[in-house]
Amino acid sequence: MKSDKKKDKNMEMNNAEDVTVQMVPQFPVSIPEHRINVGVSSIIGARKNQQDSVFGQSDGNRAFGVVCDGMGGMNGGERASQTAIRILVEDYYKKMPNYDIPQFFLEEADIMNSSVRELKNEEGKPLGGGTTVVAVMINQDELYWLSVGDSRIYIIRDGQILPMNEEHNYKMQLNQMLKAGQISQEKYNSELSQSEALISYIGIEELKLIEVNRKAFRLLDQDVIVLCSDGLYRCLSEKEIAELIYYEEPDMERAAHRLTEIVEKRRIRSQDNTSIVVMQYTKS
Repeated sequence: MKSDKKKDKNMEMNNAEDVTVQMVPQFPVSIPEHRINVGVSSIIGARKNQQDSVFGQSDGNRAFGVVCDGMGGMNGGERASQTAIRILVEDYYKKMPNYDIPQFFLEEADIMNSSVRELKNEEGKPLGGGTTVVAVMINQDELYWLSVGDSRIYIIRDGQILPMNEEHNYKMQLNQMLKAGQISQEKYNSELSQSEALISYIGIEELKLIEVNRKAFRLLDQDVIVLCSDGLYRCLSEKEIAELIYYEEPDMERAAHRLTEIVEKRRIRSQDNTSIVVMQYTKS
């Protein structure tokens, strides 16, 4: 991958049928010192229903992006993801910018979880749906994120792409138990067939695992942030994701659509819904 566009920076870590793309009124802003360009794309893939919901919005030096990947029979996943994203986006515009961002994310995770759990089906019984959620909020050069489930957040800097969050699945739990000496290597290997089962998601009975960065991650000029459902990273490698975005910079809308276009061209038989938000931070 070419990397001559950006020099002398070091990666540092602080720790379709119906596609839901919600747009809401922008904040009034003056000429910004910073700018975040945003692109959004979502496809249904080979599935019968679109259970992803996605949102992306930039107001100059402030931006907000969300990807929710729903799960559940019939329309359970679709309703779960739409409910979660609606709550999060509406509350963002009600409460920001005068609110502690990490605390906002923690409170909203609980609100979304309770609301999804309360959803009923046509017979008045619990819907039983759920959804993952990844969300990022950028204020000038400060990045905060929320993650529940196995959707991903990446940062691309100087041609390098790194995941910012962990996948909340059984493999994560197995790794922790193996490291702590709570299980043997033999037991670990025998359980790997269940490794992708989620241990945390919006709609779970008791939401205990929520990832939020308390300290802002400082962005550098031309950093790119990617939010995506697993339909993307199970189809394209991290290197491919970074290279495709690189060749479309600085047009993030084109980059997002290019990614989903390549996913569709791969024509994987069981291709999942794929939703992406791509953001590039630039300093004036």
